[in-house]
Amino acid sequence: MLFPPPKIDVEPGQTQPIDTRYGLTYEIPADWKNDHGASSGWSGEEGHAVYGSVGSFGYGSCPEKDGGWLAMSGVAGSRGIDLETVATERIRDVEWIFDDNAGTRPTVEYAAPVWFEIADRPAVRISARITDIPQVSGCEPDAARFDIVATPGYATAQTMVLMVQVNEGAYDVDVADDIIATLRPS
Repeated sequence: MLFPPPKIDVEPGQTQPIDTRYGLTYEIPADWKNDHGASSGWSGEEGHAVYGSVGSFGYGSCPEKDGGWLAMSGVAGSRGIDLETVATERIRDVEWIFDDNAGTRPTVEYAAPVWFEIADRPAVRISARITDIPQVSGCEPDAARFDIVATPGYATAQTMVLMVQVNEGAYDVDVADDIIATLRPS
C-alpha cells in the first residue's frame, strides 16, 4: 500500500480518525486539520524526518515561516524491528530539528522509555521536552514537547512510528497522551 486509505469523514466537533498505510489508526482533536494524505516534517544538514498521515493545529500561525504549525502529528515506517532502538533514533532527531543550523543546540530532557500494548502488541513511547530553542525566524517556540511511539506495523513496514509535536502553551498539555491513547489497528 503506497498511500493511506481514504479519509474518514466525521461530523464537525468530533475527533478525527486518521487511517495510516501501516494498518493502524489514530485520532486527532476536532479542531485540528486532518491532512491524512499529506506528508510534512523537517530537513537539515544532519538528516530529514518526514511523517505522513498528518494532523496539524495552527498551520500558518507565523507568516515569517512557510509551513509553520503549533502542533503536529504524523506517522512513518521503519525497517527496524527493535522498537526501543527505532524510537530512540527518532526522538534524537529533536536535537537537530530545533537547532539553528549553525551549531547552537536546544536543551533536551528525555523521559525514560514507557512500554505498553496496542491490541496485545508491544509499543514503546519516548518523550522529550525541548527548551532553550534557538530563535532563527521569530517563529520558534520557547519550548516544545515531542513524543514518539514505535510499534509493529500491520502493513508496509516492520515498525510504525507515531510522532506528536506540540509547542508549549499552544494546546492542552495532555493532547499527546490523548492522541497516543487512540492508536489502534485499522
